[in-house]
Amino acid sequence: MIKVFEDFDYMRVGQLQSILEAQGIKTFLKNQFGFGGTGELPFVETVPQLFVLNEDDVDRARSLIEAETADNPPGPVWTCPACNEENDAAFSHCWKCSASKDSA
Repeated sequence: MIKVFEDFDYMRVGQLQSILEAQGIKTFLKNQFGFGGTGELPFVETVPQLFVLNEDDVDRARSLIEAETADNPPGPVWTCPACNEENDAAFSHCWKCSASKDSA
């Protein structure tokens, strides 16, 4: 087993595990439920960690992880056409009024 990724965000680690598994790379997730021990255990012992089981898959796994975690700016903020609220690029609908980004 070789550790290829760790992050305090369990959902991020789980997402990467799903990507690797979808590519046929066998994985193991350590500290999946470790957040429950935070405070009682040293925080470094509760960080979710993603391992690859087969050493031959490590380079491909790291490449997939790097491609997925690369800093790609999501784009510019946009102004809602219905209520003029400013929204982050990741939103397709206004957080305030639920109008679509593309609505007239």
